Amino acid sequence: MKVNPESSPEHAAVQQQHGITAYPTVIFLSSEGDSISVVPGYRDAEQFAPVMEEVLQGEEKLQQLHIAVQKQPDDPQTNAELALIYVKRGKLEKGQPFVDKALALDSENKTGLLPDIYLNLGLHYGMNVGDENAEEYYQKAENHFSTIIEKYPQAKAYESAQYYLGVTYALQQKYQPAIATLEKLKAAKDSDIKEVAMSMLENVKRSMAEASK
Repeated sequence: MKVNPESSPEHAAVQQQHGITAYPTVIFLSSEGDSISVVPGYRDAEQFAPVMEEVLQGEEKLQQLHIAVQKQPDDPQTNAELALIYVKRGKLEKGQPFVDKALALDSENKTGLLPDIYLNLGLHYGMNVGDENAEEYYQKAENHFSTIIEKYPQAKAYESAQYYLGVTYALQQKYQPAIATLEKLKAAKDSDIKEVAMSMLENVKRSMAEASK
């Protein structure tokens, strides 16, 4: 289906639903209408083919996981993988049962997936803040990012969690904890995270200075 958000309110609603900010953008949907992948920018046939292949492989993997979890409903790995897929897709209502099982069955993080689950849960709540749920969703985002920082300091998601926690504080105008959290990333091992964190740190400091005038 081709959508032009300027042509009708219905098309504009599709744009808002999927968070499209650039054109052209291709959205892959499941048979149930769930967004699988969002691919912004123009791709020629040669560039687009591997993108399609990756999406198809992902859908095949999802179906295999559902078959596997029916056979072994208490398998930690399968539940964790399903949880991560659905949370990344923003389908928490479908993913929550798998999230709950993954956290209950894998308290020692033997799958290695719990930090990524917590990170994507935090991002889900942080990106879906609205006027009516702001306090609740910001708190949930803080809790999920903080869990990674406190429990999984060796995880790949650790520095990302610090950055997003700092951003979450900043969005609530909690400038002091935002600065304290972002300051820690001066020693970040990931150079990309360090760069964006230092830029955010300067923005937060400016915002705090302006707010105190």
